[in-house]
Amino acid sequence: MYKVSQFNVPFKKGDNYFLYNSHTGAFAKLSSEYRESIRGINERRFDEIPKKHIEDLKSGGFVVDESKDELGYYEYLSNVSRYGNNSFGLTIATTLQCNFRCPYCYEEHVDEYLEGEKEVNLLKFIEKNLENKRHLSITWYGGEPLLKKDLIDRVSRYAIEICEKRNMTFRASMVSNGYLLNRNTAMHLVHKNNIKSVQITLDGGPETHNLTRILRSGQGTFDVILRNIKEIHDIIQVSIRVNVTKENVQDVYKLFPILMRENLNGKVRVYFAPVGAYNEVCQSVSESCLITREFSKWETDLINYADEIGFHMGDLYPKSRKGNVCQAVNNNAYVVDAYGNLFKCWHEVGNSKLRVGSLSEGITSPERLIKWMNWKLPKKCTTCNIMPLCKGRCPELSLEMEDFECHQLKFNIKDRLFRYYNRHPKEKQVVSAENLIENA
Repeated sequence: MYKVSQFNVPFKKGDNYFLYNSHTGAFAKLSSEYRESIRGINERRFDEIPKKHIEDLKSGGFVVDESKDELGYYEYLSNVSRYGNNSFGLTIATTLQCNFRCPYCYEEHVDEYLEGEKEVNLLKFIEKNLENKRHLSITWYGGEPLLKKDLIDRVSRYAIEICEKRNMTFRASMVSNGYLLNRNTAMHLVHKNNIKSVQITLDGGPETHNLTRILRSGQGTFDVILRNIKEIHDIIQVSIRVNVTKENVQDVYKLFPILMRENLNGKVRVYFAPVGAYNEVCQSVSESCLITREFSKWETDLINYADEIGFHMGDLYPKSRKGNVCQAVNNNAYVVDAYGNLFKCWHEVGNSKLRVGSLSEGITSPERLIKWMNWKLPKKCTTCNIMPLCKGRCPELSLEMEDFECHQLKFNIKDRLFRYYNRHPKEKQVVSAENLIENA
């Protein structure tokens, strides 16, 4: 016997009925006959349903065997990902210092650098944790990581050599403010450090960006960052993160025409992120933060505007994260700060009270480590039909409480899907997961 998947997202737009499954990624425009078949399955009228309807609906994951524990399957996938032993991942803050002074930054910028004995301990820590591993990944972070390019060179050289000796794969990425990332630096990062992608932030157009993404001197940075992006986009994958607040959301619209004028349309990835008040340092801007439901509307409006003027945002098709949750709850991933402290979450960098250990001592706070590793999917997420897409959003939000805001997809996923349908109209009544992924 069969049942309707708990991960189905049904919705109606105009005279059309649609069905999406957040586990398989299948998306279908349903005829009245298929809608009646789904209704029949819900009412257990199995003998009245055409065999082909059952086969089609099962191929997309819209209907599953009655005995299938869909949530249990995701718990299994998450456990394999979180406690598996194939990979080791590090986020390394080369320094807590930064050449910027962004008012919403949650870090305290001090002259502390990962060097000397701490660097030696870092290399030992990497080697120790690569036993029986097949993959190593490093994300360079800060402060501003490019303030310590020499460290990135030395650690990358070591990582590349040890991975080659052990027949392991190595990949690296960077989160940078982009001010120091000119073409020569990008070439070096790619060819010497194996860094293939970088995230750079632009807070809308130059007017608001130059108020929030500022140098220590208070000088704006938009023009320099934009020039650097133009110089490097062809040699390193650039993702532009746009932090959105109530104050800058209108100015964000100005960013698209600028990127188009600078011939960057289709050459960089742009995505939006709400500014959140993660700790005491952030509280000064908390009134500017958008709640998720509000942010989801602004995000949809911004995407629609980009479409209208011809800026390529991509399909933005919602896809399952499978077993992936977050490195904070991954057994083989840590964040290293410039003091040599070990953390599980990026937002805790620099706060020694929240560390789980150090490079020199190993794990010194098993209680805090266990708290992260015992994180479970919040109860309210276990019945959510888009859980495979957000996996509980952010473990930090639910580590202490159940009452946290849902991911913006909870509120705009139907708009995202209808946008995809308009970009890729399908003639078939039912699209299998395999076909859809192939065409997405």
